[in-house]
Amino acid sequence: MSAALAWAVGNWRLIAVAGLLALLGLQTVRLAEQRSDTASARTELADYRATAAESARLAERAQRTLEQTWRTRVDGVIQDGQKQIAAARADADRAGDAARQLHQQLATYRAAVRAASAAPAAAAGGPTTADPLDLLADLFGRADARAGELARIADKRGAAGTICERHADAVTLP
Repeated sequence: MSAALAWAVGNWRLIAVAGLLALLGLQTVRLAEQRSDTASARTELADYRATAAESARLAERAQRTLEQTWRTRVDGVIQDGQKQIAAARADADRAGDAARQLHQQLATYRAAVRAASAAPAAAAGGPTTADPLDLLADLFGRADARAGELARIADKRGAAGTICERHADAVTLP
């Protein structure tokens, strides 16, 4: 047997302890590397969570800004619509006043025609003109009333349609 082999057989315990110490050192290095990798992963996770939280805050802020923009636009549309409806009502009131004045003038004219046809000279001259005049006045009155109704309906629907279109435009994404 060689001297080296004899020494190794005699000192096997020393060699085993040295081997175990070498393995222990290797495991310590591997454990340190794993701890470093774990710390790095934790840092990356914390950064990711911070980035995700900031992204969520920014997205929420953007959504709130968009909602506020929509609300402002819709409020403007509502206010404009109310102004248009008020203007249409005022126009309808003025038209109604004009129609009432015209009816009063027509009533005055009809009274004058009746008074003239009731005079003795007109009675001998021919047939009375009050009946056709009454028919014409009645026809005119009904036509005027219906035209007023249709105008109110058209104004109301026109304003509502305009408001609806503007509302849809206001909430459309930019």
